[in-house]
Amino acid sequence: MKSRVIFASLILGLGLMISESSAATTIFDDSPASAKPANALLVNGSEKLFALFVEQKLNNFTKKSSWQNFMSVVSLYNQNPVAVLSLDEASRKKFNEANVQLSNELAKSNGNLEVTRWANQANQTARMINLLWNVEAEASKTPDAE
Repeated sequence: MKSRVIFASLILGLGLMISESSAATTIFDDSPASAKPANALLVNGSEKLFALFVEQKLNNFTKKSSWQNFMSVVSLYNQNPVAVLSLDEASRKKFNEANVQLSNELAKSNGNLEVTRWANQANQTARMINLLWNVEAEASKTPDAE
């Protein structure tokens, strides 16, 4: 009887230790990015859905060169995010101008939830691309420490 109590206590103790150790190794992501949904950017094929949406809602805008400028940079970003760093200053300026025009066109459109969601995703994608460009510009200004 005494050996059964010791054995049961041993099993119970091991069980508690295992559950405590797994709880101690749980990773909790409290970064600001963790609060954002994964679909906050036009990535992983959503840029194609966005293009379809804009073609349906803003057909006249899609015939302008600014639409092609915007989508070419977004497509390049989706293929390889680092590839947008190779764009020259004129292409970057055209992209930012196209982003402003697209935002204005979407703002004129019916302000339903779908339009707002797509406008936010396009804006967040443009901000991310500009962030890459700004980081690259800052890195090129920093002298190498040798």
